[in-house]
Amino acid sequence: MKRLSALILALTLALPAQAAADGDDAAVEAGEAADAYDAFLNGRYEEAIAMWLPLANGGDASAQFNLGVMYANGLGVDRDMQSAMDWWARAARQLHVRGAHNLALAMLAGEPKVNGVGVEPDYEAVLRYLKIGSDAGYPNSEYTLGKLYQEGVGVEKDERRAAELFLSASIKGFAKAQYNLGKVYRDGAGMAQSEEMSLFWFMEAAERGHARAQDRMAQRCLTGRGVLPDEVEALKWSILAAAQGVPEAERRRFELSARLDQADIDEAEQRAADFAPRKGPVLNLPKAEGQ
Repeated sequence: MKRLSALILALTLALPAQAAADGDDAAVEAGEAADAYDAFLNGRYEEAIAMWLPLANGGDASAQFNLGVMYANGLGVDRDMQSAMDWWARAARQLHVRGAHNLALAMLAGEPKVNGVGVEPDYEAVLRYLKIGSDAGYPNSEYTLGKLYQEGVGVEKDERRAAELFLSASIKGFAKAQYNLGKVYRDGAGMAQSEEMSLFWFMEAAERGHARAQDRMAQRCLTGRGVLPDEVEALKWSILAAAQGVPEAERRRFELSARLDQADIDEAEQRAADFAPRKGPVLNLPKAEGQ
């Protein structure tokens, strides 16, 4: 399983809250479905399950997906990945994007584990389920499929295809894809090398709160790579990345704080305090060199 463990750490299950926000299913509607969703948001998990269950048994794909989330996270029920995957499979058969996505990620993680030991993923099925999401333009699935192509996990390695999938997800505002696209352009792996495009995508990811991208921006502001050197801005990004647990950023924060004057430190801390993650798709997309 080539780099599979590291890959899985970068993937995240879709949650009912995301389904409602992105609006590709009926998570927000009148009647019991809306009441169940409200109960979920307010931590009344057993109540939510009681309302979703008859809907799910009646064939409601959104309710099936949501029940899978509850079983996967042990919310209102004992954690049971087999039950979670069964519900997601039922939703995926109806082409429910998040159900298919979560099922693919669970399979990649070796679920359902037997006595704590993961099973070998059925990559053909994983790719099939991720394709449901990527064909629908779901950025989480595009990003995950891109990682598989980038690493050659379960599929022949194809850096160009990976970059294309990252780009599609990045345009929609998916920070993980943006960070990876920044590395693609930095290294020229799948796209022509471009410092300008690499900087653009690192900045987009950093502005959306991606910790590693914020650390990259701190490095660039400190060294002047692609930007004007700015130690105050470097400290700002270091503070933000360190707050998310990036060790390199924490070290840089202390180093910068030790040599900057108090006025500059205060300014950097204020910028960090004022930071609010950007949301939504990318506007005014620049063209790569040669396009």
